[in-house]
Amino acid sequence: NNLCTDNMVAVTRKHKPVQGGFLVLRPDMDVYHEFVAIIKKGDFRKNSGWGGIQGMFYGAMTFQGIIPYYYDILHPGEAVEVNRCIFNQMADNPKDQRTVNDIPQGRCRTGELECEDCRNRPISEIVTTHYTLCQKPWFCLPHDRNIIQQRLCRQLHHEWHRIRSDLEQSWGRPQLGSGQYQKEHFYGHCSAFGKNGYVPIE
Repeated sequence: NNLCTDNMVAVTRKHKPVQGGFLVLRPDMDVYHEFVAIIKKGDFRKNSGWGGIQGMFYGAMTFQGIIPYYYDILHPGEAVEVNRCIFNQMADNPKDQRTVNDIPQGRCRTGELECEDCRNRPISEIVTTHYTLCQKPWFCLPHDRNIIQQRLCRQLHHEWHRIRSDLEQSWGRPQLGSGQYQKEHFYGHCSAFGKNGYVPIE
């Protein structure tokens, strides 16, 4: 089983939450029944989380808390954390303070002394993307400022629109849609800035 921790809320935390955007599981009915039993038992405590030891954080009562409770506390060693810059890439700041002149400031959210800035990862190495901080590709946001916070987002959005274009071309449609807003970047899927400018598939 493969998962990503949620480093946006994991600084110095012993039991880290799981990022809800990515999880690969091998189906196992015994595991499923154990999860059902945990939920039915309902041993989630107000100030200390699942089993009284998981801890509290955003999403602790839900998926982001029960998954690490199971794999970090009840069954350690049965899951593998994958590289979040490759799987579930969010283009997030790896440190707990703002980025200045493309350099992240503060402490690593992972608790390590050194941590990779996923925003520098080449797009060719990224397997899956979580469109959260970059926002959704159909919001028609250009991300065209030459800063680390936007460069990768622009590439990821462009790739999403390329895939949509490939799909439509497989139906015999033209490569570019009718939208004129940054047409080459958005493949003609945007008529104006913002979500109201998106030209949906018909």
